Amino acid sequence: VSGDGGYNEVVNGVMHSGNPNAVCAVMAAGNANDHRRTISTGPLEHAIADGVVRHIDLLRITKGQEADAPDEYAHSYIGFGLTPVMAIDLEKGSKGALKEMVSVMRTFSKFKPFEIRPAEGKRRKFDSLVFANIAQMAKYATLSEADDKLSDGKFEVVTFPHRSKLRVLLTALRAATQGLGDQPSVSSYAFTTLKPIPYQIDGEVKSVNAHTRVTIDSAPAALATLG
Repeated sequence: VSGDGGYNEVVNGVMHSGNPNAVCAVMAAGNANDHRRTISTGPLEHAIADGVVRHIDLLRITKGQEADAPDEYAHSYIGFGLTPVMAIDLEKGSKGALKEMVSVMRTFSKFKPFEIRPAEGKRRKFDSLVFANIAQMAKYATLSEADDKLSDGKFEVVTFPHRSKLRVLLTALRAATQGLGDQPSVSSYAFTTLKPIPYQIDGEVKSVNAHTRVTIDSAPAALATLG
């Protein structure tokens, strides 16, 4: 019984336990509940009673290139840039639609872009970079129109290259109203950080050190789930 962040901890615990018989499910009790709202096929109690298990993809993020580099899993999305910065500010404030909107606008006005070096080697500057295993996030934003996202062995890469704040705001509004349309779909994406940067993984905010190789790849059909 949790929101996206609490469920992320359960999923990671199961994945790192090595138990092939574990089945996960979440009864939504958080703020956004993006995962449950997006993938639900019906009431959870009915799914448990029916016992029909399905397997869905996960996202895996690895920080470093060593054989024992730490990795963690995301059931829904991993975001760099504007996404985690706004999440940090929202956590500091009070809940409620109006107060959340004020927090978002205050953070947006102070936000600065970040730079990374993608695998092709050329430095790039972004306002936001999101790797999505689901079509929606943050309650309202529609990231992609892709079908069968949960079991195709791929994920969507949603990029906001650095632009004026007005253009970023207009893009965010389009995501919240009509959606962003089709996005590039890949099975792996790698880059190197140039400075320490925060990231948001299923609602939880963490960080990655400077000069670190970051790899996000799909873990096909990795999670057994109900509902």
